[in-house]
Amino acid sequence: MVFDKLLEIFSNVIPEVDTSEITKDSTLFEDLGLNSLTMMLLAVSVEDEFGIKFEDAGELNTVEDVCNYITDKTGEQ
Repeated sequence: MVFDKLLEIFSNVIPEVDTSEITKDSTLFEDLGLNSLTMMLLAVSVEDEFGIKFEDAGELNTVEDVCNYITDKTGEQ
């Protein structure tokens, strides 16, 4: 499942955030505290994990946005 894999990625990119508190409604910048550097690390990790090109990351605001983006690119649920 995309969400579960994404939680694993978040635990590596932002280890200071408790992944058990991350929901699909969590905002990337406000709730999770991502900045431009951690967003870039997230993008690289997503590309490696799912084999996709992570473009237009600036348009993604929530964890659900990221899940939907990955699902659209891969067809994986």
